[in-house]
Amino acid sequence: MPRTSSPSRRMAAVLACAAVLAACGDPGAQQQPAPAPANSALPAKDQALHDMLPQRIKDAGVLHVGTTLPNLPYLLTDDSNNITGGITPEVGRAVAAKLGLDYKIENIAWEALLPGVTAGRFDMADDGLSDTEERQRVGIFVDYMQSASVLVTAKSNEGKYKSVDDACGKRIATIRGTTDVQHAEEISQACVGKGKPAAEARQYPTAQDADLALRSGQADFQVAVTEQAKYAIEAQHAPIVIVSDDFGLSYVGMYLRKDDQQLADALLAALKALKADGTLDRVIGHYGLKSIPEPGLNLATAKG
Repeated sequence: MPRTSSPSRRMAAVLACAAVLAACGDPGAQQQPAPAPANSALPAKDQALHDMLPQRIKDAGVLHVGTTLPNLPYLLTDDSNNITGGITPEVGRAVAAKLGLDYKIENIAWEALLPGVTAGRFDMADDGLSDTEERQRVGIFVDYMQSASVLVTAKSNEGKYKSVDDACGKRIATIRGTTDVQHAEEISQACVGKGKPAAEARQYPTAQDADLALRSGQADFQVAVTEQAKYAIEAQHAPIVIVSDDFGLSYVGMYLRKDDQQLADALLAALKALKADGTLDRVIGHYGLKSIPEPGLNLATAKG
């Protein structure tokens, strides 16, 4: 996961744990932000959109979504790690309501998330997943946001590291299976191209492991999703600092099986309707972010 993430993508479990869930990056927080105010009812069912759904989804009456915690501001949780809000469930519930469906979201380990969609355990994955050409080989993305990545370091290093060039010869923590691994490798290649020592991309199984590496000095930097890093610093006072400009711009969206085109088309139509009536912008805007001008399918490789 932008567990870029994508999944996209993710210090949220503890702030004793500034988790950066890349492409799923989530540098985290001392306290949870408030969910979007529930001052407006969910959208009414649109029968024409409901009719677009595959029969199996109509029969089930529910949209079953897989996700991976932690991942602010895409996913907010209470003290028991129950999902209470965030971009993912708030957009998801609105989409489901528009399609005349209930909404169920389930937390699962990152490494099992996309395979869970392929195996049919979930109808889709949604947690700030970055749309990539590689992922499109086995799935479909219904994109509704854009994201980028930045390089962060511990606040104790503020002033010591000032740019991405300072990562040359240093250790960069990444989350295995996310696009931040690719970003770290690209930083390393750029270092070599400038005649500087290569950076070392260290891969960890979870966001918490990568965060621990940064906090304990086993890593000097982490790759983080831009909007999550800024949100964590400004709203949650996470003990990290950003030391690079944005890089790795990507689209973010819902991920479905490759053969689930009918469901993808229905989700896209619902997202477009929510964009038109302002719901999509309202939900995402609550977290200081923006939706893209028009939702679309597989925008990472779309031409024109």
